[in-house]
Amino acid sequence: MKNIGTNAAWEDQARLLRLISHPVRLKILSALCERPHCVRDLNSLVPIVQAHLSQHMAALRKAGLVDCHICGPLRCYYIIRPTLVKKLLWLLNEDHPPRLRSRQAVVRASRQSEESQTDACE
Repeated sequence: MKNIGTNAAWEDQARLLRLISHPVRLKILSALCERPHCVRDLNSLVPIVQAHLSQHMAALRKAGLVDCHICGPLRCYYIIRPTLVKKLLWLLNEDHPPRLRSRQAVVRASRQSEESQTDACE
């Protein structure tokens, strides 16, 4: 059987996905994928109360997805893990039709997998 990683790694990944899964955060990340934005610009793209926007930005910063530069009264945000964010957004925007298989096909594939694992151990 393949090594599927530690429980701690899966917990970290699940925590990151839960954080990203909020619709406002997805909109923010999508906008920041195009280019860095200052808070005022983000607030016009994601029309929510500024205090709520700040909470979302703090969560994204804490998760290590975005950071900002402060220039006087301006806070300009940018993505610090662009490959991860762009790939996740790309996956979410792609079409993923279901692929149903017959019972026989599933059982056959499962047996083939078991046989190949047994052969590898001998």
